[in-house]
Amino acid sequence: MPLAFGVPRKRINMARPRTRILNLERPQHENYLRGLVDELVTLGYAEKSAASHHWVARRFLCWTEKHGAARVELTKRTDLEAYRTHVGAAPSLRDGGPVSDKTVYQNMRTVQLLFDYLLRIGAATADPFATFRMNQPKRGAAREILTAGEVRAMYAACDRLGERALLSLTYGCGLRVGELERLNAEDVRLTDGLLVVERGKNAKRRLIPLSAGVLRDLKHYDERRTGREPAFLRHGRGGRLRAHTAQKWLKRLAWRAMITKAVSVHVMRHSIASHLLAGGMPVEEVRVFLGHALLATTERYTRVGMEQLTQIVGDGTD
Repeated sequence: MPLAFGVPRKRINMARPRTRILNLERPQHENYLRGLVDELVTLGYAEKSAASHHWVARRFLCWTEKHGAARVELTKRTDLEAYRTHVGAAPSLRDGGPVSDKTVYQNMRTVQLLFDYLLRIGAATADPFATFRMNQPKRGAAREILTAGEVRAMYAACDRLGERALLSLTYGCGLRVGELERLNAEDVRLTDGLLVVERGKNAKRRLIPLSAGVLRDLKHYDERRTGREPAFLRHGRGGRLRAHTAQKWLKRLAWRAMITKAVSVHVMRHSIASHLLAGGMPVEEVRVFLGHALLATTERYTRVGMEQLTQIVGDGTD
């Protein structure tokens, strides 16, 4: 059944496709779900993300009504441990196979968001997560980053202003692929030396200062832009540059620069983050630059090989 987001004129269907609606027995649990979703939207979560958290929280509330505490407000650490075991043993909604450790962790993170909300409104008086180990799954192999020399080689391989602008946005500004695709000309404030990300991850807005080199490249590109297309970056036929085309341009630049690493928009973003940290910028400042909600997300970028960091620092800067 659709649940209101608390936003006028808009209703979002929270039911997952091809799955039955999970009905709750306690009306108060429905109220908690509505309140949680309203709070997530207020905090800037995208509707899709808030709907996903709603679904996972609903599954937990359905389980706790049958197997957990008599009331969710009375949930204890042992209940959380039992629910984690239940999630790990349940078949995947995607293909019926076993769920991954990452999926179990993400389910428990949503339950933690629910209890954060319950504690804030005073519905729960004790935090069951205070003594609960989240067991964050191990990450895979660290993503390769480009050295400063390799980035310079990609700039040198550019033969079009649009390619330099793409590098300046993905590396110089650290944009995510979705942010790059949504970027409009009005978001690039060249006279102020700023780039505005109106709707980043979880719908968060941020301002990115433009370095002298980035500002120069974007100005040169902007001077050649024509037509009424609102997008800042455009492909050869004049339309908005889409994510798959941007990735293709980067791979072509890497090939020209004789770089064998797998290069993508995210690799460029990962590289500038690592270079800034290696250059001595405080983690908190890099977090703001990248638009990360959690400091731990930025700290992930510090976990690169010492050999790579030595190469970056040794390359120096122009």
